[in-house]
Amino acid sequence: MVPALRYLVGARGRARGGLFGGFPRACGPASGRPRPLCGGGRSASTSSFDIVIVGGGIVGLAAARALILRHPSLSIGVLEKEKDLAVHQTGHNSGVIHSGIYYKPESLKAKLCVQGAALLYEYCQQKGISYKQCGKLIVAVEQEEIPRLKALYERGLQNGVQGLRLIQPEDIKKKEPYCRGLMAIDCPHTGIVDYRQVALSFAQDFQEAGGSVLTNFEVNDIEMAKEGPSGSIDAE
Repeated sequence: MVPALRYLVGARGRARGGLFGGFPRACGPASGRPRPLCGGGRSASTSSFDIVIVGGGIVGLAAARALILRHPSLSIGVLEKEKDLAVHQTGHNSGVIHSGIYYKPESLKAKLCVQGAALLYEYCQQKGISYKQCGKLIVAVEQEEIPRLKALYERGLQNGVQGLRLIQPEDIKKKEPYCRGLMAIDCPHTGIVDYRQVALSFAQDFQEAGGSVLTNFEVNDIEMAKEGPSGSIDAE
């Protein structure tokens, strides 16, 4: 069994309920202690987890969702210091769904970006999350930029980016009337999405699978604890 991680520190006040868009509100009496958001299948009064993830942004929530779907027998908690989830970098970015054209071929970053874009479009369709697959143009405006543009195009093909094509000035103007260039890469797989909505959907999936989310719970310190006897829940 994975050693249980106990709540080692207090929270900043009570965990207050409610995220917009119908996300479950906090429930149950807290008496000055952090409160979990409702929706999880485990007891809201649990004081220990097999796994705790600190931070309720999109990375923490995606990790929590993946873990509980792969290991449903584990008790997993997400701790977030703010009163709402995904209110920092997750909700303050350009929202681009990157195609994976720029990364070194056969690198992990290239593989994950291409696969991740396809999975994100699929997830948004399944969950009814609004997105726009608007595409983008990468434009060479000077003659000396054309060899670099062609090299980037070849890199994109090696990375498996779908739908890439080199286009000439007349096609650039058709796609974007206010853009001028000598040559461009048309990259139709690029898109935009509200990543906070994606993160909140991850959180809902996580809770519906039995995970626990505690907001207004700031982690100030982490201590190593001795592992308890085999089969026990709490460490000594």
